[in-house]
Amino acid sequence: MGDVPRTIHTLFGDIAVKRNWYKAADGDSGRFPLDETLRLIDGYTPALAGLIGRCAARGAFVHAGEDFHALTGLQVDARQFQRLGLRVGTLAEDFLRLKPEPGTATPPRVYVQLDGTGAPLRHEELDGRRGKGPDGKAQTHEIKVAALFTEHPIPGEPPWRDLNSTTYVATDERCGPFGPMIRAEFLRRFAGRPETVALGDGAAWIWECVRVHFPWAIQIVDFHHAGERLGKLAELVYPRDSREWKRLRRKWVTKLWNGKIDALFTSARAALPSRRRKAGEKGLEYFETHRERMRYDLFRQKGYFIGSGVVEAACKTLVCQRFKCSGMHWSQRGLKHLLAIRTAMLSNRYDDFWNWHSSKLPTAA
Repeated sequence: MGDVPRTIHTLFGDIAVKRNWYKAADGDSGRFPLDETLRLIDGYTPALAGLIGRCAARGAFVHAGEDFHALTGLQVDARQFQRLGLRVGTLAEDFLRLKPEPGTATPPRVYVQLDGTGAPLRHEELDGRRGKGPDGKAQTHEIKVAALFTEHPIPGEPPWRDLNSTTYVATDERCGPFGPMIRAEFLRRFAGRPETVALGDGAAWIWECVRVHFPWAIQIVDFHHAGERLGKLAELVYPRDSREWKRLRRKWVTKLWNGKIDALFTSARAALPSRRRKAGEKGLEYFETHRERMRYDLFRQKGYFIGSGVVEAACKTLVCQRFKCSGMHWSQRGLKHLLAIRTAMLSNRYDDFWNWHSSKLPTAA
């Protein structure tokens, strides 16, 4: 069939064209070779679709449309930002899940940091899910995030993250798929097994993921989280924020900083009142479980980071800034696809994604 009309949306405005449609042998489908050659996405050129996807991933769809119009002079309905954001996000997710070519970088030290944060889903999508709320119901859906970056340590100097060396992995899926995704990103970037340091809080899923996929890594519990635990432990002795509480917490944090875990246990057990001893022993289990991950004196001597601030910041910039604004409730599908775009953007791989998309050969019908 010839001369089938279509409007192609480009960065330079709309173009009306007529193109041929070829019917497949089965009679139920067909193809437009021109659309495939131009790599159109719902009638939008890759350059325009990429810009729309970028804007959709940065802010609320209505504001994205306003900013897009102000910057380009083109008028695109806000609903198109949502629809195209999902289409582009699907492609971006495919790109991020590609089996990687072996990496060639050989940095002296690599950090892998893991954390999680919640994103609000529509109420109907949370029905039946267990959560941490007072009623036992889930209020959010967990997004797991990993940050990978490199360091070139200088003896005698504090650790310093290499500029522009951070890439991210994020998913709304469970731990099972998340671990291989992090490992794939590691393999995409690095050759061999450089010195690897894994950082996270005390969540069991983090350390199981590290054990399975980075068994050679040096494991460190975030010092700030450990300090918060000591603050809660000190509350069993003195009221929070009292002068005595601050003094006791400082004393215990200093012991932890210097790697004196046994001295910390002795001091805590001596300070805990008998009526709080059971709760105190339960609190100390955290430090016993992660004893080997809390050798902060040794870690500082070796020049390692002992805080997971990079991935905690990633949770805010990657997830919270876009998905946790006031009044937002997402479908899991919409969140998933926009998350893929944001991950590619913040990892400085968004242009690589479009180069990959544009290089794909048209598929036969």
